[in-house]
Amino acid sequence: MKNRVRVILLLCALTAFSVSEAHAVWVWTPQSRRWVNPRYAAKDTPRAQMDWAVNFFEARDYKRSVKEFLRLVQAYPRSELAPEAQYVAGVSYELMDKPSEAFEAYKKVVEIYPFSKQFKDAVEREFAIAESFSGGKRIRLIGPVSLPSLDRAIEIYQHVVTNAPYSEYGAKSQFMLGECYSKQGRYEEASRVYQRVTDEYPSSSLVEQAKFRVAFCARQLSLRPSYDQSATDEAINWYQNFISSHPDSDLIPQAKESLRQLKEFKAQGFFQTASFYEKQGKPVSAAIYYQQVVDKYPDSPEAAKAAAKLVEFERNGVLKN
Repeated sequence: MKNRVRVILLLCALTAFSVSEAHAVWVWTPQSRRWVNPRYAAKDTPRAQMDWAVNFFEARDYKRSVKEFLRLVQAYPRSELAPEAQYVAGVSYELMDKPSEAFEAYKKVVEIYPFSKQFKDAVEREFAIAESFSGGKRIRLIGPVSLPSLDRAIEIYQHVVTNAPYSEYGAKSQFMLGECYSKQGRYEEASRVYQRVTDEYPSSSLVEQAKFRVAFCARQLSLRPSYDQSATDEAINWYQNFISSHPDSDLIPQAKESLRQLKEFKAQGFFQTASFYEKQGKPVSAAIYYQQVVDKYPDSPEAAKAAAKLVEFERNGVLKN
């Protein structure tokens, strides 16, 4: 019986100690009508919380500064200081070499505070982060583990295009989207994105490059194993249009070389078809394709061989049959 009483008394003492400790940490706030732990609560005013967060930022304790800046945003989302706090949280993440987390912080500035002074700067930082990812920077997971980040770059460029299409980074982000898709071999998507640069940003300095890249995508698609002749024709047309519409472009030598390769590729296709018909004992059909090579691609290596075949056919009189 005595032991049981001692246990009860001990439990009461522990309970009293716990309650006193809890009340030393948790405080009832009439404004929110809930218990709040001062250790994790924001300061009494947005300015006081901002100053508190800045102290950690200036001390280069960026991990703590992120927490305190975001605490301000959470506690005072409508304060005029909230956009700045959200933005500097992103800066803190960047200084910790956490670009993906920084983007998420800037993303909220752009989406939640589009009329703030920090909007333009947040868009600029988003674009810079996307550039680093598209340039090869990898997303770090745990320790030395990392992943390629082109998909993340695409996400960020798209976010800029969607939320700040008419900013100075709108056309740039649209163009870089195409570059990322090209790096992934997604030429159909890349072509559509480049075309939007010319359609939606006709006065941009990137239009010339975008047109060239559309032609490049058409060329890459035409070289795939499952290509058809129309794909090559389309690529040839794109390069011809580029050369005629931008005669003074620095890209003209590349365009002419690509055009030459495509025409040679096309000539090879016609020559191979002609050879097939010749082997099948159908000289008339073969002659039609040999003549196509001579007429359409006279500068190709196949043109001389095709002409020789036509002369041979005529000499042997096989076309009369």
